[in-house]
Amino acid sequence: MKRLILMTGSIACAKATSLISEWVKQGDEVKVVCSPGALNFVGLATLEGLSQQKVMSTTYEVGAMMDHIRVSRWADQIILCPATANVINKLAAGIADDVVTTVWIAAYSHAQETGKPMWLVPAMNTMMWQYPATQSAINKLSAWGIKVMMPNAGSLACGESGEGRMPEVADIMKQVEQL
Repeated sequence: MKRLILMTGSIACAKATSLISEWVKQGDEVKVVCSPGALNFVGLATLEGLSQQKVMSTTYEVGAMMDHIRVSRWADQIILCPATANVINKLAAGIADDVVTTVWIAAYSHAQETGKPMWLVPAMNTMMWQYPATQSAINKLSAWGIKVMMPNAGSLACGESGEGRMPEVADIMKQVEQL
């Protein structure tokens, strides 16, 4: 299976690296695309080491200007994990202003035509999750055929407790595999 994991800036990036590791262990080919914000939480060396692939972290790499199209066609599955409130709202508005949003939007029509699943795995503070624009964006993206994995309730990285916690890696893998 060829899996493309898109990562945005969240403390949950640390948890999401386990997805890469587990999929590679089971023999999947995994490519990673990460926003500049994601690199504040986990480094390129870690992502490249786990995936055994070059990580895409900019839209403007010399010699790779069309990679956002190529990588979006390459994947059998696309998983945006963790998905922050910021990226969820940008995707619903059609904004492609970084490598993650550009790859996602480039992938959407092709995925719809070919039946390739696109997953969104939100992770954020409860107040950000409950924000009306975020909930509206989730509903809109879901109506467009995006598979949304609802966040768990529980202890959050900020010390608060509530909805917004990224699901456990085993649960993410199970839901993605069931499709």
